[in-house]
Amino acid sequence: MFRDVYTAIITPFKNGKVDEKKLEELVSCQIEVGVKGVVPCGTTGEFLFLTPEEQTRIIEVCANVCKGKAQVIAGTGAVSTEETISQIQRAQKAGATAALIISPWYVRPSQEGLYLHYKKVSQNVELPIIIYNNPARTAVDMSLETLLRLMECPTIQGYKDSSSNFVMISDLKRQLGDRLSLLAGNDDPLAAFLAMGGDGGILVVSNVAPVHFVKLMTSWREGNLSAFKAQWKRVFPLLLALTRESNPAPIKYAMSLVYDVSPENRLPYAPLLESTKKAIEGALENLGLWTPLTSERVR
Repeated sequence: MFRDVYTAIITPFKNGKVDEKKLEELVSCQIEVGVKGVVPCGTTGEFLFLTPEEQTRIIEVCANVCKGKAQVIAGTGAVSTEETISQIQRAQKAGATAALIISPWYVRPSQEGLYLHYKKVSQNVELPIIIYNNPARTAVDMSLETLLRLMECPTIQGYKDSSSNFVMISDLKRQLGDRLSLLAGNDDPLAAFLAMGGDGGILVVSNVAPVHFVKLMTSWREGNLSAFKAQWKRVFPLLLALTRESNPAPIKYAMSLVYDVSPENRLPYAPLLESTKKAIEGALENLGLWTPLTSERVR
């Protein structure tokens, strides 16, 4: 079962190339504080702007660092069903332990098209599959009925939701129990998602503050709601600051301050507004993750 904190790991660049040494360092830091796994080559990892060779190598790097210690859920979405299958097969060879599949974007498939897409993928791969529903980026929203139909496919084991349809999350948990792991796809509604039946999240902010989110989930699992609420209150300003502009540019800037990562993104992501930078800096400083004078790291 997939539960607790998974980090949608950034892809660090240096002079336009993937910075493999920095990626190894970042993944190691995640493992040290107890995240359940990393998710390379997702939206946060700028998968649309990576070559197939870069994607494979990034997954390999993550798998080598995580081996025996944490899971590697590789982003493997593509517009066509056949390419999705090919990407999952490449990811498995590279060492991934599961595959995250975002629904095909731009083509706006019907619910029947979504069902047939995921069914065919599941029949042609061996890795556990996590379906990723993100209607804001794909222009298609998976229905409860379609997802329930797909439970006939044993390799489909998780559902990442960025639609914030919390009623659907509760209904899924009621009908399926632990058959399907339910993971938040957005950071800011994580508390509500958990309260409505979610099992954890694939998170962006845990790139820069992994220990805070491991503590948050530990409090939730232990039923310590006062500690959970206190921790949520602490991290929420950073969540807000990092949603001021399109992901992953804000988290890349935060990582440049805390982990000395180059803030490079690939176009069409643009440099951040100064107001966004200031908001991020203030939130990091308040959490004790960064100070303006010393740029001190706190993991």
